[in-house]
Amino acid sequence: MKHLMRSSVICAVLVVSTVLAALAVVPAARANKPIREVGPQEDTLITDQCAFPVNAHIDGVEINTIFTDKAGTPIKQVVVFPGNTLTLTNLDTGKSITVGGTGSFQARAEPDGSVTFMVTGQGTLPNNPFTGEPGIWYLNGGRVVVTVDAEGNITSAELAGKLVDLCPQLAS
Repeated sequence: MKHLMRSSVICAVLVVSTVLAALAVVPAARANKPIREVGPQEDTLITDQCAFPVNAHIDGVEINTIFTDKAGTPIKQVVVFPGNTLTLTNLDTGKSITVGGTGSFQARAEPDGSVTFMVTGQGTLPNNPFTGEPGIWYLNGGRVVVTVDAEGNITSAELAGKLVDLCPQLAS
């Protein structure tokens, strides 16, 4: 499972559905042993965050670990991105910027259907989780914690650090 929400590049609702879908397909045969996958990340085309299409290219690997309860139900996901960089390219103009993408992404499913997401370190987020404003929001060190209910609505959001929208830099 690939996530751009690390250097992470994804909308809260998209993240919720992606993580929940991935967590739902974990085989029950591995109920007590965490599932660990290590691999490169694929380029992603971002068409709904800036006023122009953006290609996101990640240099580095993703280490994805999914934990389950005794019944085999996924309850937690931890993804780390050691030493990664993210290059964003405006596909209309060719302008690129490269930012650090070292950090982690965590998701924890709760019994009530809510999910808490946490991004730490350096990374990108689609849509500002505090204002809902579209953009490619960059966290240059710090932590963002977002909880969504079972319907995908944000119920809480916390920020330690600074978020900067990278779309204006890509546009100029």
